[in-house]
Amino acid sequence: VEGGQASLVGLVPVNSQLYSESHPKAYKCTQITNKGDNLDRYLLGRQFMVVLVVFCVNISGGPIGGAEIWGLPGWIKGIFLEAG
Repeated sequence: VEGGQASLVGLVPVNSQLYSESHPKAYKCTQITNKGDNLDRYLLGRQFMVVLVVFCVNISGGPIGGAEIWGLPGWIKGIFLEAG
């Protein structure tokens, strides 16, 4: 996703005829994304996707209430895991 975004944004100011024969797939993609506000829509949708993925990972990776972390004493957990 990151490489695609960087390529699409980076190729906007480049004349598409320079790479139309050597990179036909990139040419076809940029013909679609550079038309109108398609690139802005893609970037906005990508940001929503990133927020959703991070939100889901945070929820699924949350600790279970009362769980013990490797049986460590409270002061070690306080220093290394809770204090940041």
